[in-house]
Amino acid sequence: MAPMPTLLILADPAPDSMTVMDGERPVADQAMNQFNMLDSTLRRGLASGLPMVVVAASNLARQARTMVPGNDVIELPADLPPLSRADRLARAVAAGVAASAQAPGWILLPADMPVLQVDTLRAVAQAVLQYTVVFPQYRQLRGHPVGFSAELFSELIRLDNERDLARLTTRYPAMGLEVNDPGVLMQQSGHSGLEHFQRPWHSESEMHL
Repeated sequence: MAPMPTLLILADPAPDSMTVMDGERPVADQAMNQFNMLDSTLRRGLASGLPMVVVAASNLARQARTMVPGNDVIELPADLPPLSRADRLARAVAAGVAASAQAPGWILLPADMPVLQVDTLRAVAQAVLQYTVVFPQYRQLRGHPVGFSAELFSELIRLDNERDLARLTTRYPAMGLEVNDPGVLMQQSGHSGLEHFQRPWHSESEMHL
């Protein structure tokens, strides 16, 4: 069987997502919610049969290692200078791609999408073998995960900040893959920095699943 693209699960909560907001959600509750979402996302990734690499903050990396081989979990340094969420995302993507350099492509999946269908992951993976950039869409609304072919390896490993993400989204055409999966739109945290990948791309023709 030909190698399949690597599923790159991004589990890096922004510092502000772990603070108390108006007393509504204690930090402990938020942390437990993130653990539960990562568990669901990892199970879907394993069920897809795709190779996986998890890039995570230290507490989530420990959890990921209970389900995924340790060498497939990249722990983000705890001593990074203060960065925006998009900057942290850029560095996380670069680290994950560099760790799976022989992959024929990568699928960037936020760890907080626990209702995404396994078939959607497989469909995006198949499309990445044919197109440079692929995103799923439900009823013409763009969602996650976004897939990149191996052609973009050198671009992805050089991602360092929000500006790099913005440049990437304007440089390459993207294929919209219509799927019957509202889960592509259901990101629990509301944002993860991956919003850059939902900005308008140069469009190629649309596929339907």
